[in-house]
Amino acid sequence: MTDLCKNVRIRVCGILIDRDKLLLIAHKKDDEVYWLLPGGGVDYGESLKEALCREFIEELGISIEVDEISLVSDSIDPEGNRHVVNLCFACRFESGKYRLGNDERLYDFRFFSEDELRGITIYPPINEELVLIMREGCSRSRYIGRLWK
Repeated sequence: MTDLCKNVRIRVCGILIDRDKLLLIAHKKDDEVYWLLPGGGVDYGESLKEALCREFIEELGISIEVDEISLVSDSIDPEGNRHVVNLCFACRFESGKYRLGNDERLYDFRFFSEDELRGITIYPPINEELVLIMREGCSRSRYIGRLWK
């Protein structure tokens, strides 16, 4: 069982909605650009909320207030190479000036409307869930299992 746990990555991410638009951050790998909810891995000894606050500062230069979990998803590679558990928290802008962080994978950031979310590549592929969250709010927790793309 310990070998299995070593392969599970915990990723926290933030659902930040401003003026009916959702904040996403773009990564570029090789020539592919894809979008993610801002966030990243949790360090040993770090709480989920602490990790999310750190990631927002590193990736976007802003401080946030973290609310409750809104969405949980498993991204499990069918070939067994990766398993990521995504814990997505509702959050609010607190302070700072938006800027792209220094990580070489970071490519862009932008706020998207519901309609725009449907036409972009998001990892994991939770486009429709994000549209529902934008419509219904973050008060109800959701779980999606075994996503991979």
